[in-house]
Amino acid sequence: MIKRWSLLMAVFVSLGGSFLNAQTIKDGFGQKTLLDGSVYHGEFKNGLFNGEGTLTYANGDRYEGRFRQGQFNGYGVMDFADHRQYIGGFKDGLFDGKGALIYVDSSKYEGQFKKGRLNGKGSLTYSDGKQYKGEFKDGEIYVAPAPDASGWIAANTNGKAGK
Repeated sequence: MIKRWSLLMAVFVSLGGSFLNAQTIKDGFGQKTLLDGSVYHGEFKNGLFNGEGTLTYANGDRYEGRFRQGQFNGYGVMDFADHRQYIGGFKDGLFDGKGALIYVDSSKYEGQFKKGRLNGKGSLTYSDGKQYKGEFKDGEIYVAPAPDASGWIAANTNGKAGK
């Protein structure tokens, strides 16, 4: 009996499962080890990560928060292996809504995100203490085009700072 159990364990572990859930978890709470070595511990619904959970990636990144249909959705904290950290809203696996992103050099963005990018009102505090407060668009500081002396806005203004 022990040999058979050991063989089953070896086959299961080699397929990327974990000892705690030798069968696929449809609904409830459990743990699953993915083929790449990443480990999820939390709630399942219809076999997908759903509800509260923690996903620790093989590379050291770690997400703790809400899942819906297998993706980050709702409030969560993402700690990256390179020491960046994001705290805030997620939608379909991407930063979305209000959040804060802390960079390796201690610079920090606090504000709105959309589809994983800085987008909307926010503030960026650099590691030297300098700060920008205003609008961001598609991940960059957005400077609204200003009218010239006659009141017209140039057609080729792209709205990006420093361009």
